[in-house]
Amino acid sequence: MPSGKGFTLIETMVVLVIVGIVLAFGMPAFARYRDSMSLRQVRAQLIQDIRRARQLAVTRRAPVVMCFGNPPTTTDITSYTFHVDTNGDNAAQAGELRTFRTLPSGTRLTDVNMTGSGAQVDTLTFDISGTLKLGSGGGMLIFANRFDRRDTLAVSAAGICYRP
Repeated sequence: MPSGKGFTLIETMVVLVIVGIVLAFGMPAFARYRDSMSLRQVRAQLIQDIRRARQLAVTRRAPVVMCFGNPPTTTDITSYTFHVDTNGDNAAQAGELRTFRTLPSGTRLTDVNMTGSGAQVDTLTFDISGTLKLGSGGGMLIFANRFDRRDTLAVSAAGICYRP
């Protein structure tokens, strides 16, 4: 006597075809979601670190220098540092608090452009009041993901980071 338990080959194949169709429509949507999340992650990390650098300048009562990439590079940057510049020489020394950050995988700063008289185009320097160093006009940070979708953050002369 045949048992009524189990699935036939036809039933199994129908289920596999349906699963394949669902995956075919779902994968591009998931890729777009992952793509947008990588930009959000970079934006959140940069905003958090710029705010932290600004706060460190105020609480440590010393300038904080935030340098993007390895100078003089201002494009395709994947890392940055900031340090509390206790001796005021704009260079990280032993004994000064220093933080090294890497952008999430597959993302990069496509352009770093800070403005101001005598200011380096790849550096933000916060003074003890939390504003940018006198003469610096702030600037723009443009970042992208692996699909070259871009987003922008602006930093004002007051040291405030925002989306333009």
